[in-house]
Amino acid sequence: MRTYALIVLLCLVLAAPGCAERQTPPTAPPTAEELAAQRREARAADALSEAMQLQHDGGFLDADTALDYLDQALDLNPDLANARYQRATILFSKGRADEALADVNRAIELKPDHVQAHYTRGSILLNLGRFREAARDFTEVIRHDPSIAEAFVRRGLCYMQLRREDEAIDDFGSALALNPANLEANYNRGMAYLARKEYDAALSDLSQAYILDSDNVGLLTARGQILLKLGRFRSAARDYQRATQLEPGQSALYGLLAEALAGAGEMDQAIAAAEKALAMARARGDDFLAAQYSDQLRQYRDRTYP
Repeated sequence: MRTYALIVLLCLVLAAPGCAERQTPPTAPPTAEELAAQRREARAADALSEAMQLQHDGGFLDADTALDYLDQALDLNPDLANARYQRATILFSKGRADEALADVNRAIELKPDHVQAHYTRGSILLNLGRFREAARDFTEVIRHDPSIAEAFVRRGLCYMQLRREDEAIDDFGSALALNPANLEANYNRGMAYLARKEYDAALSDLSQAYILDSDNVGLLTARGQILLKLGRFRSAARDYQRATQLEPGQSALYGLLAEALAGAGEMDQAIAAAEKALAMARARGDDFLAAQYSDQLRQYRDRTYP
């Protein structure tokens, strides 16, 4: 009798809800639409992979072919964030900023923490003159990764355009703390100091930039301008002389050289430089500059031959 009771109890336990072996419902096979979507996604991934194989050292060895692959990938799967970002970089390099901006906007919608996409969008907006928006993107980059010196440099450029020189100087300083040999940071901080008429600080930064790039005519011209402000005319003349050697076709450089030489008391050389500037302006049919150089030349001749 006891044995019978145990058997009955065991049967009741096995029959209780949750105690019997549960049956997993069979998985429904994918529909034709789902299979087609999977095939499209796979082909899109393959096209993106083909494009990425053409990437080297931050760029593409064959940008046109890479662009074709990225177009294919996005035709198949418009929501590939990395394909959107990569296509934006190529379009931007080709001067197609509006199309690049549309792509990178979508990339950030799909992946809001895509640091490279924020950097690229900031660069596009900076190029388009939309400085406040660009600064916000570079701020986002810095928030995610404060070790990217170029993000500080580019945000500093935005602040310069917004006349926020103090913040620009801070950003260029942050970039230089990360990389003291950053040419853009040295040059642009020097220009920010120049805008604030802090000539000694400007000269220090531009001289450091000159060490990094001694063939930069824009840098030589800016440093020459500071040296003129400081009354260091011979040093300014050396910078402008070097600039005319690098770009002998710019009449403005000869006009500046003439000004520096005149300040140094080298009037014969100043007259020769002004004559060169005048001849070049006349040859180009630039009546406005020709009038300026004629007046400059007259003043130098009056001082030399009263």
